[in-house]
Amino acid sequence: MANLQIRIDDELKNKAQQIASAMGMDLTTAVRVFLKQLVHERAFPFRPDVDPFYSPENQKILKESIDQLGKGQVISKTINELVDKKNEL
Repeated sequence: MANLQIRIDDELKNKAQQIASAMGMDLTTAVRVFLKQLVHERAFPFRPDVDPFYSPENQKILKESIDQLGKGQVISKTINELVDKKNEL
């Protein structure tokens, strides 16, 4: 049997251990399950993607909105106006 050593952030490890424990397994078993699924599926057992929330464009818009809010420049829109604005992007 082989050993696998990886470096991860302490907070990530602790949160992962809590979740694995709640599922009735230790972190080693959780990693083993992931690796077995990776081999079985010949792909990640989940679909990795990029959350558009963190895109530079969205972060710029959020910062501008926060700045406007801080200056009392609140703009109110109906849901239809917001949907139309989203469709323009």
